[in-house]
Amino acid sequence: MDRLIALVACLLALPQPALAAELLVRPGELHDALERAVAGDTLRLAAGVHQGAITLNSPIRLAGVTGAILEGPGTGNVLTLAADGIVVSDLTVRGSGADLASDDAVILIREAANVTVERCRVEARAFGIYLQAGGGHRIIDNQMAGDPSLPLVRRGNGIHLWKTVGNEVRGNRLADVRDGVYLSFAHDNLIQGNQGTALRYGIHYMYSERNTLTENRFSGCTGGIALMFSMDNRIEANETLSNEQFGILCQMLERSRLSNNHIAGNGRGFYLQNSAGNHLVDNRIERNGVGAYLTAGSERNRFVGNRFFGNLVQVFEDHAGDNAFSEAGRGNLWSDYAGFDWNGDGIGETPYRLQTAASALMARRPVARWFWMSPALALLDWWDARSEAPDPGSFDPFPLVGAHAGGRP
Repeated sequence: MDRLIALVACLLALPQPALAAELLVRPGELHDALERAVAGDTLRLAAGVHQGAITLNSPIRLAGVTGAILEGPGTGNVLTLAADGIVVSDLTVRGSGADLASDDAVILIREAANVTVERCRVEARAFGIYLQAGGGHRIIDNQMAGDPSLPLVRRGNGIHLWKTVGNEVRGNRLADVRDGVYLSFAHDNLIQGNQGTALRYGIHYMYSERNTLTENRFSGCTGGIALMFSMDNRIEANETLSNEQFGILCQMLERSRLSNNHIAGNGRGFYLQNSAGNHLVDNRIERNGVGAYLTAGSERNRFVGNRFFGNLVQVFEDHAGDNAFSEAGRGNLWSDYAGFDWNGDGIGETPYRLQTAASALMARRPVARWFWMSPALALLDWWDARSEAPDPGSFDPFPLVGAHAGGRP
C-alpha cells in the first residue's frame, strides 16, 4: 500500500498538460492573448478591428464572431500560419502589402500541414491565401475580393498554391483578383465548386499533376481554365461561360481526361496548343466563336460523345497532328449535321466534315464572321465541296444523332 501511495504522489507531482480553453478576445487584446495561448486553445475575436500582423506558431483555432476584422498595417503579410493543424474561420482579413515581388499575402500558410481556412472574407491588395510548401490544407467556403482599382496585371492571385500537395480548395468565391486559383508545382489537389468572375483566368496552373478540377464555374473572365505544362489531370463537370478568349485552354497538357464540362459563349471553347494524348468526352460545347481549336502540333487527342451546338466554327485544326473524333464506333453530336440515320442506331449514315474553307477563314480571321451566311461564304463552301478531297482525318466518321447523343443542347 505504501508503494501505491508513493506512486500516486509521484504522478501528481509531474507537470500536467494544460486543458484547451476558449478565450473571447476584444480589440486591442490580441497580442497578449497570443502570448498566453497554448496548443488547442480557441481565440474567438469579438466584433471590431483587431490589429495585425500576427504569426501563429502553434496549433490553435482563430475564429471570429460577426463583424470581427483582422487588419494588417498595409505592408507584408497580415496572418502567417506556421504550424500544423491551425484552424482559421469566420473572419474578415485585410490590410496586406501590395508587393507582388515579395509575395505579400493576406494569409500565408508557410511550410505547414493540415491547416484549415474556412468561411473567411479575404480582401487582397496582392495575394489572397498563399499556400507555400507543406500540404494537406483545406481552403473552404471563403470569399476573395481583389482591388478593382488596380490594373489586372498588378493584382495577386486569389488562392495561390506553390510546391504543395494534397490540398482541398472548395466552395470559394473569387472576384477582381488576377487568377482565381493558381497552382505551380502543386500535385494531387482537389479544386471543387469554386466560382469566379472578373478575373484573368479562373483556374491557372503550370507544372502540376494528378489534380482534379470539378464543378467549378467561371464567367466574364479573360479566360476560364488554363492548364499548362501538366499531365494526368481530371477536368470534369466545370462551367466556363462568356469568357473573352477561351473556355478551357490546354497548353502542353498530356494524358488528361476532360469530361462533362459545359463550355458556352467563349471566344474559343476548347483551345489545344501542343497538347497530346488527352481524352475529351461528353462535353457540351455551344455558342462559342470556335468550338474546339487545335494547333501547334496537338495530336493523339480523342473527342467522343461531345455535343457541338451552334458554334460559329465547330472545329478548327491549324498545324495540328492526327486527332480522332470518334472511338469504338461512337462520334460526336453536331448541330449542323445534315445527314440521316436510316437504321435508327443513333449514328449518321454519312461522316461529318469538321472543317470547310469558310469555317477556316472565320477561325483565322474573326472579322470574316460578319459575313457569316453571306452569298460570298456560301460560294466559298460550294467551291470547296467540289475541289480536292480533304484529309480523312478531318471527318467524324460516326456522328451522333437524336437521343443517342446523350443529351440536349
